[in-house]
Amino acid sequence: MEGSSSTALADIATILLIGLALSPLRTRLRQPVVVGEIAVGVILGPSVLGLLPGDLPHVLFPPQVREHLSVIAQLGIALFMFAVGWELDLKQLNGRVRTVVAVTAASVAVPFALAVALAAVLAARWPRLIGTETSPVLLAVFLGIALSASALSVLARIVGENQLQATRTGAMATACGALTEITAWCGVACIASVARSGGSDHVLLSLAELACYAAAMAFVIRPLLRRLLRRPVRADGHPLLVLLTLGSGILLSAWTTSWLGMHAVIGAFAFGLAMPRDAAEELRHAVEAPMRHAGALLVPVFFALTGLSVDIGGLGSGSLVAVVVFLAVTWGGKFAGARLGARLIGVPRGEATTVAVLLNTKGLGEVLILTLGRDLGIIGDRLFTVLLVTAFAATLPVNPLVRRLIRAPDAASPVGAVALPRQQQDAAARSGIEEASGA
Repeated sequence: MEGSSSTALADIATILLIGLALSPLRTRLRQPVVVGEIAVGVILGPSVLGLLPGDLPHVLFPPQVREHLSVIAQLGIALFMFAVGWELDLKQLNGRVRTVVAVTAASVAVPFALAVALAAVLAARWPRLIGTETSPVLLAVFLGIALSASALSVLARIVGENQLQATRTGAMATACGALTEITAWCGVACIASVARSGGSDHVLLSLAELACYAAAMAFVIRPLLRRLLRRPVRADGHPLLVLLTLGSGILLSAWTTSWLGMHAVIGAFAFGLAMPRDAAEELRHAVEAPMRHAGALLVPVFFALTGLSVDIGGLGSGSLVAVVVFLAVTWGGKFAGARLGARLIGVPRGEATTVAVLLNTKGLGEVLILTLGRDLGIIGDRLFTVLLVTAFAATLPVNPLVRRLIRAPDAASPVGAVALPRQQQDAAARSGIEEASGA
C-alpha cells in the first residue's frame, strides 16, 4: 500500500511536468489550459504511450495506483467545481435578461434538437456505440445535453485573454455561458437521477429528493454561509476556520449528491452556487483563491485518468466519420442557433458572430458529463471516445477565430469599442479574470 501511495505521488508529478512541457506549444497555438490537460491524458494513455513496447500506461499507472489517483482526482474536481459555482454571478443577467435568455435558448435548442435526431439514427444503425443499459429516450436527452453544453471556465479564460471582459460582447458571452452551464448541470442531475432510479416507479421519488436537496441548499445552507462569511478577516489574512468549514461543506455536499444517485461534482457545484456573492472582497480572495488553486493543481489528474481509458488509435473509419458528424452538430448547431438568436433581437452582426463562436468552448464540464454517461451505462466506451475527441476538436478553433473576429474591420466597433458602465465592467472583469485563472 505504501509503495502504491508513493507511486501515485510520482505519477502526479509526471502528469504536471508533461503539462508544463506542453505549455509553450499550447501557448503558441493560443489554446486554453484545458486543451493541454486533455492532451496530457491522451499522451499518457494507449493512444500515444501505449504505442510503445512494454505496455507503459499499465506500468506507470497500475490498477492499485489508479485507485489512489481516483480519490485525488475527485477531490480536485470537487474543489474546482466549487470555485466555478461560486464565481458564477447571476447578477450579470441584470439589464440583459431578454438578450441572454434568447441567445442561450437558441444556442442550446438547435444542437439539442439535432442531437436528438442523431440519437435515433445511432440507436437504429450503430447500436454498438451506445450503452447496454439505457433507453433510446435517455440516450437522446443525454446526447442533447452533451452536444449543446458550453464550458464557462474555458470561455471566460478566452474572454480574459482577448481583453473582452469589460466589453458588451464579453459580458454577454460570459452570462450566456453561465446560464448554459447551469442548464446543462440541472439536466445532468435529472438524467443521473432517472438512470439510477431502477425503474419508472422510482423516478418521482428521485426527483423529489433532488428538489429537497436544492431547497435545503437555498433556504438552509445559503443563510448559514452568509452568516459565516460576515465574520471579520483575521489580521494574517488566512481565515482558517472559514476554510475548514467550507472544505467540509464542499465534501459533504458532494457526498450527499452521490448518495442521492447523482455525481459528486454536482454537489460541489451546487455548494458553490449557494455561496453568497456579497462577501468582503479580502475574505473572498483569501478563501476562494486557495480552493481554486488546489482544484486547478489536481484537476490534471482527472484528465490523465480519463486519457488512460481513451484509445484514439483504435477508432476506425466509421468512428472518425461519427466525430465529423458530432462536430457538425455541436459546433454548427450551437453557432447557428446563437448567432440567429442574437441577430433576431438586434445584436450587431460582428458581436453576434463572436458570441456564437465563444459559446462553442468545451472543457472539464463536458468531460465530466461524458464520464458520468459512461458510468451510468448510457454510452459505451467507443462512443465516449468519439464524443471526447469531438469536445477536444470543438474547442481548438475557438480562440484563433475570436482573435481574428475582434481584429476584423467590421467587428471593431461592436466588439472592441462598446464598453460597459463602470459597475458592470468591474463585475464582468472580476468574473472573467477569476474564471480564467481557474481554468
